[in-house]
Amino acid sequence: MPAIPFALQLYSVRDHMNTDPVATLKAVKAAGYDHVEVVGRAGYPPRAFRQLLNDCGLTPVSAHVGLKDIEKDLRAICDSAHTLEIPYLVFSGDAPDRQGWLELAWQADEIGSLLRKEGLQLCYHNHAHEFARIDGEYPYDLLMANASPENLQAEIDVFWVRFAGLDPVEQIHKYGHRCPLLHIKDMTPEPPYTFTEVGRGIIDMPAVFRAGKEIGAQWYIVEQDESMRDSLESVRISADYMRQQTI
Repeated sequence: MPAIPFALQLYSVRDHMNTDPVATLKAVKAAGYDHVEVVGRAGYPPRAFRQLLNDCGLTPVSAHVGLKDIEKDLRAICDSAHTLEIPYLVFSGDAPDRQGWLELAWQADEIGSLLRKEGLQLCYHNHAHEFARIDGEYPYDLLMANASPENLQAEIDVFWVRFAGLDPVEQIHKYGHRCPLLHIKDMTPEPPYTFTEVGRGIIDMPAVFRAGKEIGAQWYIVEQDESMRDSLESVRISADYMRQQTI
């Protein structure tokens, strides 16, 4: 079985992207990434941003968007995704109660169905709050149970699953049939638990990679929400680790 490729979520280097996107994207390439997950376009229109990525030797594989943004202007979001040539659109959400999570699931199901007609796949990116029980149920399970798998798939974030006190590998296996994307990020060994470079924390990354391969994940996407050193140096360290793995 071939290795699963990895990409970088550009949110990891947003501080540099905000000041000099051209130099930042060149540095991301030099750090060891050939693929990226985008969030915004640094002020560029879609075609110009795709050309910038091409010029820097980077290929986008997915994008984070707001569900409300898709609902507000489905056509513009689809056109942008087609211009960037990305198959996955990823969102995050929250709700105040059980009914709110059900309504979010129904909304995602409807929007995901519309996106599929455009050749696009909607995915959900979790944080920790989806694993705080409401009336004995995890909101994440409510969301997934009430949207059809073909309309809503998963981008499981292993850090936030672990932060919530659950086993990321178990969640990967539980939702493996609908998990094309995995967010790969590591956790510091000591409290207060926060983000560190992949391979330098307490999350069992080899087990995560084995699970990803077993369930047929398509992409590992490296992200570090906050860095204790320069963010470009952090993503370089993570890329070095990823290249060393048989994933």
